[in-house]
Amino acid sequence: MSSRNDGGVRRRQCICMVLMMATLLMCNICGAGAFSATARVGLECSRGSACSGSEAVELRYAEYEAMGSSAAAHEHEPVIVLHGLLGSKRNFATLCSGLSKQLQKRRKIVTVDLRNHGDNHHDWREEMSYTDMACDVLSFMDRQSFQKAVLVGHSMGGKVAKSLALMQPHRVAGLVVLDIAPVRYTAQHDESWNAVSSIIQAISQVQLTPGKTKRDVDSDLRHAVSDPALRAFVLTNLEQIRSDNSLRWKININAILAQLDTIAGFDIHHNDVTSADSAKNDQLPKYEGDTFIIHGGASRFVRHAHMATIADYFPNHMLTTIRGAGHWVHAEAPDDTLVLLKQYLDR
Repeated sequence: MSSRNDGGVRRRQCICMVLMMATLLMCNICGAGAFSATARVGLECSRGSACSGSEAVELRYAEYEAMGSSAAAHEHEPVIVLHGLLGSKRNFATLCSGLSKQLQKRRKIVTVDLRNHGDNHHDWREEMSYTDMACDVLSFMDRQSFQKAVLVGHSMGGKVAKSLALMQPHRVAGLVVLDIAPVRYTAQHDESWNAVSSIIQAISQVQLTPGKTKRDVDSDLRHAVSDPALRAFVLTNLEQIRSDNSLRWKININAILAQLDTIAGFDIHHNDVTSADSAKNDQLPKYEGDTFIIHGGASRFVRHAHMATIADYFPNHMLTTIRGAGHWVHAEAPDDTLVLLKQYLDR
């Protein structure tokens, strides 16, 4: 399997070299104006190769489409909704159902389970870089024959959407990000991320012994996760096995725990990037499509200090704040979120 993958990568690299040499020849003939085309060819080749060496997870998904709108839905790019850490495609079921009925520009709306989440337990993976997860979504688009799609991502899913937009901008028709910045968070400097880390640690320490109930697990988590609503959200990842009445996590908690530092960061082409990198490097990739950032006013995941980095990657961005909403803006302010999404998609 690896030899075939390596051969494919080598063939792609050879094709890229031929294209670049041909463009350089045109540059000599036509003058300096053709040189910018060389840069674009090289960038597109490197972007495409990011997914060449890895086998994508076949993501589980759900579709939402207003009744009687199947033909009209194909006139506009579909929408792919990506959940956050510990979430699943079901988190957006009500929102996407309502959105599909209210859009003037009818679209197919799809929610997916990202790797190691939801119904993807058929193919758990140890790696959770944003490059790998973006390649999963790109592979999903290929299987669905989506040439382009509008990406909507919350938290971790927002970083996946951003990574894909920067890797393959020609495949992304629009970008909506719910309450996350393209930066590295640390438990030391970011209280919100410290809380996330504590939750993951607490989940990993729960012992799912025979005879244990969801109420027992809720009790185990009560000290680390004091908010009842947040505990209820965590427990949506717990399922009961009917054959022996046991419990199991639907998330790959061991991989998530091991990859928590990777999830805290933001990588493109497997290279982690920081705000300092953004300030020093004017060659960072950019997504120049319309980018809409929806920020929860009570959340600390998007701050003033992040705005320069956001602008470096996404020069055509607009940010709006839903006052009083926390990090889970779509759950805490569903009506406001729906209205904003509708305005963006019908623009």
